[in-house]
Amino acid sequence: MSENKKYRTVTINLDGEFEGQSAEMRAEGISARIFVELSSNSVERQMTALGKLVLSHSLKDAEGELIEDVLDAPLDALVAIMGKWGDAVAALPPR
Repeated sequence: MSENKKYRTVTINLDGEFEGQSAEMRAEGISARIFVELSSNSVERQMTALGKLVLSHSLKDAEGELIEDVLDAPLDALVAIMGKWGDAVAALPPR
């Protein structure tokens, strides 16, 4: 976890078939709009919102090539990131 003047971030490290890939993500300062999108029943809306939380990453596509846009990562990797992000944010100590 790193601290920024404006908000804290969390680093999400993937395992299993995505081992070695990671994403640094916002953990605070999340708009209500992003929260609503993450809570929607639409996978498209959830993934778009997730992409707005990722500050940097080392994600790869299905061929093992580094990607620029987080939404080009395999869906299974993004679902894993979303779950791990929720756990990491919930585990943050209060400021």
